Amino acid sequence: MLTRTHPLARRLKALRGDAALRESEGVFVAEGLHLAKDALAAHAAIEAAVVSPELAATLEGREVASGLREAGVAIYETSDTLLDQLQDARSPQPVLLLVKRDAPPLDTVIAGRSGVPLLVVACGVQEPGNLGALWRTADAAGATGFIATPGSASLTHPRTVRASAGAVFRLAAVEAGIGDVFERVRSSKFKVYGAEAGGAPYDEVDWKVPVALFLGGEGAGLPEDVRIHLDLAVGVPMAPSAESLSVHAAAAVILFAARRARE
Repeated sequence: MLTRTHPLARRLKALRGDAALRESEGVFVAEGLHLAKDALAAHAAIEAAVVSPELAATLEGREVASGLREAGVAIYETSDTLLDQLQDARSPQPVLLLVKRDAPPLDTVIAGRSGVPLLVVACGVQEPGNLGALWRTADAAGATGFIATPGSASLTHPRTVRASAGAVFRLAAVEAGIGDVFERVRSSKFKVYGAEAGGAPYDEVDWKVPVALFLGGEGAGLPEDVRIHLDLAVGVPMAPSAESLSVHAAAAVILFAARRARE
């Protein structure tokens, strides 16, 4: 039984709020059954699992527990009270995973998975839930890589991981400086687009070429040092009374239009 004085419990508490520690140890925390199933499906390197006695109360929970045992994961049972204290989630989850993560090289993320490259770059997306939702949208729309630049939330923040809805295990992502990103995408002959109010309508844009799509943070939008490098500003036409869309709503509209154009 895992207690609050156990080294793993202390480590998880420290990792929860310390991005530098997560980076130095090369790990992140994944909370809940959905992420546990995604981690198993992706054959992720799971270092340890902390579970509630309630995990065995459902068929889904028993399947996850069985999958963890078959994968040879060290499983620690603890009380619901302590498990809740170790989590960032507001709704108590019956399982928490400590997952190893080797951040991929920037060039690997830019090269991406198969298909014409479509790179999504988050610039100053400060809220972890928004960054995770953007990552999830990029994955669902078939983007080939995901980058967060300085000023954005940590890719390994528990809320980012949770909001990614499993994209953390499917779509390669890295944190990198804007200058490095521009240098690499220019040398790889990418078109550089930025999501901007008043930009060219998203459905009139050429998406069949390699594209790096830059999306700004909540309220501030794209920083000036990104705007000056854009080949094209891309916008979502809205009703006159509407002021703006959330970053992941705008991304969903634009990225799924890109997906349709490419298909």
